[in-house]
Amino acid sequence: MPALIEEVKAEEEKSSEPFPVSINWVRKMQFVGRDEHNHSIVIDTTSAGGGENTGPTPMRLLLMAVACCTAMDVVDILEKSRQKLTGFSVLSRGVQNQEYPKYLKEIHLKYILEGKNLAKDRVERAIRLSEEKYCSVGATVSGKAKIFIQYEIRENSLLGRNN
Repeated sequence: MPALIEEVKAEEEKSSEPFPVSINWVRKMQFVGRDEHNHSIVIDTTSAGGGENTGPTPMRLLLMAVACCTAMDVVDILEKSRQKLTGFSVLSRGVQNQEYPKYLKEIHLKYILEGKNLAKDRVERAIRLSEEKYCSVGATVSGKAKIFIQYEIRENSLLGRNN
């Protein structure tokens, strides 16, 4: 279904719905994105795409958003189940459709969890709950992209972070 496109004159716009995110063009293909808290990020593309490679591309931001959303869920769930993480990364890559629109057909996530005596069943449960219930970014893209998940648990002492 095509998106509804609406032209609005500035003086007529009286919407009570705020727009918390803005994207402002800088030059070439470089933009600065800001949220309502004034957090900002430079977004760009490669020189082949007309940019200067000064920031992540929109597609890379989408992969980061999926990875970070699920990572936050997993950390929260594991902390509540008394698992002691000392390190955690989520690696992400996508496979794009070859024709326009070049949407993500697949998203591959690899969770790398470090800690002492992390329980495999609790790690699997945390990942599953994130994927099936909590990760709103993953849920948003899952209608188009199939999400594939791998994980690795690395044993280490609690002498690192989060003692």
